Amino acid sequence: MDQIDGIIIGSGPNGLVCAAYLAKAGLRVVVVERHVTAGGGCATEEVTLPGFRHNLHSNFHAIGAGPVTRDLELEKYGLRYLYPEVQHAFIFRDDTAITLHADAERTAASIARFSAADAQRYLELQDRFGRRMAPLLRGIQFSPPLSDAELAERIDGPLGNEYEAYRRMSLYEAVDRNFEHDRVRAMFKLHLHASAFENGPGLGHVFLRIVARSGWSGLAVGGSASLTRALISVIEGHGGRVVTGRGAARITVRGGRATGVVLDEGTEIQAGRFIASSVDPPQTVRLTGERWFDPQLGARIRDYRWAAWSLATLHLALASPPAYRAATYDPDVDRAYGVYFGADSSAELERCLASIERGELPDRFCGNGAANTRYDASQAPPGRHTAFWWPFAPYELGGDAENWDRDREAMAARILDEWSSYASNLRSGAVLGSFLFTPLDIERRCRNMVRGSHHGGAYGAGQIDAGRPVVGLADYRTPVEGLYLCGAGSHPGGSIHGAPGYNAANVIAGDLGVERWWTPIALPASSG
Repeated sequence: MDQIDGIIIGSGPNGLVCAAYLAKAGLRVVVVERHVTAGGGCATEEVTLPGFRHNLHSNFHAIGAGPVTRDLELEKYGLRYLYPEVQHAFIFRDDTAITLHADAERTAASIARFSAADAQRYLELQDRFGRRMAPLLRGIQFSPPLSDAELAERIDGPLGNEYEAYRRMSLYEAVDRNFEHDRVRAMFKLHLHASAFENGPGLGHVFLRIVARSGWSGLAVGGSASLTRALISVIEGHGGRVVTGRGAARITVRGGRATGVVLDEGTEIQAGRFIASSVDPPQTVRLTGERWFDPQLGARIRDYRWAAWSLATLHLALASPPAYRAATYDPDVDRAYGVYFGADSSAELERCLASIERGELPDRFCGNGAANTRYDASQAPPGRHTAFWWPFAPYELGGDAENWDRDREAMAARILDEWSSYASNLRSGAVLGSFLFTPLDIERRCRNMVRGSHHGGAYGAGQIDAGRPVVGLADYRTPVEGLYLCGAGSHPGGSIHGAPGYNAANVIAGDLGVERWWTPIALPASSG
């Protein structure tokens, strides 16, 4: 490990994206990972029965909508995505459903069975935000966040003004402003909550992102770990290294500059030019030492918020995929990539999340899942299937997170019982094996997902855009020279799009005077 230019702490997708861009730019990089397996949230394992491959964390990837897969030519390294035409199905207890398609007209036709006005409004939103505003939304996501004043200067014009108006709304205000029928409203709210967004002020513009990226939920063939393997291949193919089973115990700082990383067993690796941390911001500050951060900044980091809810994911090995009764109402339910259920109304969804925020189990679970083998047979033995459902759940079960270990079987049985009320074949011999991946398991597997916070931190209370992770650290730089942030705790946050790693790579290359081999995404000067 002599003559290293940079060290990246953590091998989640953002750390690997950052490392891949910089390695390809000629920098000698090393990624250090505490876990024995690289990938962080892009992990695929056989947790039920041999031959059944399950994505433990991420499943619905949006990385194909941005520059990363194209820039890094990840297909050359074995990565392939499928983009099902029927993206999602939202099914209700009366066995009706709304299906969200890559084709906006087909989505509108499904919505029209509930509300013709909402169907027309969906088409208008697709034209305005999915088409006309798409370059702006893409530029905002793949650029360092701008302050309110900078944003106002850059996005003047009618669309820019509308974007600003949404930024002043809450999540629910944005949805309710556009749709009338409560099932349509509940559908979009559940869809937004599945990406860990809370209903709070200043989050209404997130609704625009969801509308704009319809059709971009991708399934990685062979499992989410395929993305991990492809990124590692780029890094190693350009002289970098990914070291697993050796975590960072301390970041060394000399004269106000980050100089290296001390590993768990005591070995110190020297970094000649930079260190980038893809682990959560509070952990990064602890590794560095709070004394290098001014008191105000240190206080903000200590107050960093974790998500209000986590996920309790039931993975199933199956003889046949879930047979949802709602497919009688809409056959496209059986062709859907993602399936949502558990919330028939806005009020029901709010009650579920309110219970969880009190640390209680909801009366009814709600969330989304998938049966990946409907599209990718390689994830199970021939003729067999996998499926998962990850309903929202509290981190502390009955006031103690350890209760997830003690009550694992009972919780798995309850989740399966609720799931079976939508897909009756799950009660009649289709289930061959099961595994419950709890909020506590999430934290154990990925230490930056504190309290099972699967997007690396909450988005509410200002922890978004120029407030992510906190004011003063939003540009990926830290007060320590040569120390950067590149993980989901930075703008634009979690999900598998690679944007925090991409944005950090742009900042690091600029600061070091390294010539970019890629063309950075441009933020449009005007949205008029």
